[in-house]
Amino acid sequence: MKKLLTILVLLLAIVPGIFSQSVPAVFVKWAPATLATGKLTLGSELLFTKKSSLDLMIGFPTNTTKTIKYDDKESDIESKAFSVLLGYRYYFGKRSARGIYLEAYVKYLRHEAEGVLEGDLSDKVTQMDTRTKYEGIGAGAQLGVQFLLFKRLSIDFYFLGIEANNAKFHSTSTDVANNLPWTFVQSAEAREDFEEAIEEIPVLKNKMSVSVDQSKKTVTTDYKGFLPGLRVGASIGFRF
Repeated sequence: MKKLLTILVLLLAIVPGIFSQSVPAVFVKWAPATLATGKLTLGSELLFTKKSSLDLMIGFPTNTTKTIKYDDKESDIESKAFSVLLGYRYYFGKRSARGIYLEAYVKYLRHEAEGVLEGDLSDKVTQMDTRTKYEGIGAGAQLGVQFLLFKRLSIDFYFLGIEANNAKFHSTSTDVANNLPWTFVQSAEAREDFEEAIEEIPVLKNKMSVSVDQSKKTVTTDYKGFLPGLRVGASIGFRF
């Protein structure tokens, strides 16, 4: 993984210099909002003709903390993500690299999270040490618009992206509050708590499996299959 990240960093650093003499324009971009999802997203857009370009965006993992609600209590979860997106973009306007565009893309995303979920089972405090992992690869298309300020600064809004993914999700949550084993009632209550939490997840709420290991005081969830998605966001960049 570290070798891959090193290669991608070098790619982002070298590509603009390589292509700046052979293509009409090169942009280096940053998508600031992705910091909230646990990644630093940088990229390059290589304009091959007046209306078409190749778009490469890479999200490098950075830790971020979010507060979520489980069993009517708030808990902190730390997450990070890694992504790669490669797209072909076509601009409809008459001016180079600006205006409305349509982009077809392929994307890979891996997201991991961990934390302790505070809750109760049969009036006893539980601390569910939780680990989650999502991995998906897919393709999509999006509409967007790009503006150029002072002929160099780019503002890129991608406001409607629809994608299809082949996805895998897995989580394990183990009660570490004490060494006492779960009773049958507690294990059934733990299943119910997780099934209620899953009901809040769009698309997956009726498709994710939940299993409980009473002896290990562990709840696992799994999903594998098709997952639709939406992509919206923005980036700022500099044109060379």
